[in-house]
Amino acid sequence: YLAHGNLVDIRSIEFSGGGDAAAAIELRAAGARMVVVHGVGPRIAWFGAARLPNFLFWDESLQHHRGDWYLRGGHRLWLTRPSADESEETYEPDNARCTWQRRGGGIEVVQPPTRAGIEKTLAIRERDGRWIVEHRLRNVGTMLWSGGAWALTCTRPDARTRYRVPFGAPQPGWDAVTMVMPRAWGGDHTSRLADSQLVMKEDALEIRPRRAEAKRMLRTRPGTLEMLDDARGTFRIHAVPVPGGAYPLDCNVAVYIGRARFMVELETMSPLTTLAPGERLIHRETWALDRAPA
Repeated sequence: YLAHGNLVDIRSIEFSGGGDAAAAIELRAAGARMVVVHGVGPRIAWFGAARLPNFLFWDESLQHHRGDWYLRGGHRLWLTRPSADESEETYEPDNARCTWQRRGGGIEVVQPPTRAGIEKTLAIRERDGRWIVEHRLRNVGTMLWSGGAWALTCTRPDARTRYRVPFGAPQPGWDAVTMVMPRAWGGDHTSRLADSQLVMKEDALEIRPRRAEAKRMLRTRPGTLEMLDDARGTFRIHAVPVPGGAYPLDCNVAVYIGRARFMVELETMSPLTTLAPGERLIHRETWALDRAPA
């Protein structure tokens, strides 16, 4: 299903259903396929085992948007701001055309700088059956900038798909799991505190998405998010937490269920930092696929 190896097949393609995002790069390695669009973005629009359906949600009809910003779906890189994890700067400039190049056996896709002088890059490579997705923020301006990286992956669930946020083994002496439960954000988004879609277990938060919108943010030691699907297998995202890091609302991961279960978003965040001109922040995720049931 997923053989090990470091040879990545990289080619330029036109991504079907992409519209102005059709310009894309296809990467194949170890039995997996990834499509990164660069006509806008950058966005990872397709990911999964090459012979199975896409794990990711992609909005071909451009139905979901906020003003002239379009969700599109897939995986994207946003910014967090101190004391404001969502602001108008968060998603700038997601509609812009990107540049890309091959580097180190993988690719780098670079977005034009924001008005504040932050250049965003997705750098992707495959190593031994795992995909390394690096989110890079570089201050190309002449002023200080403070904030963090916010990596969001829109997945497409079906009626039986479930998700887990592992807590890790209890630690002796002192141990805690932080959870933030947003009730309203973004003008018209809401989440209930009592929601049977989200169940606390001793070892994980378990999610079985249905039709209600919901969001949870957590601080966990593993920094792992899991999507379990009978047909497609298990998709895991892992971002190593930084001990003592100043995370947004003290949370390093989050899960969002879209209305009517049109998608479930898996999110990881970097700690907040200050970048002097020329400095950069790197937030690294590892993506893994496990075998689907026969």
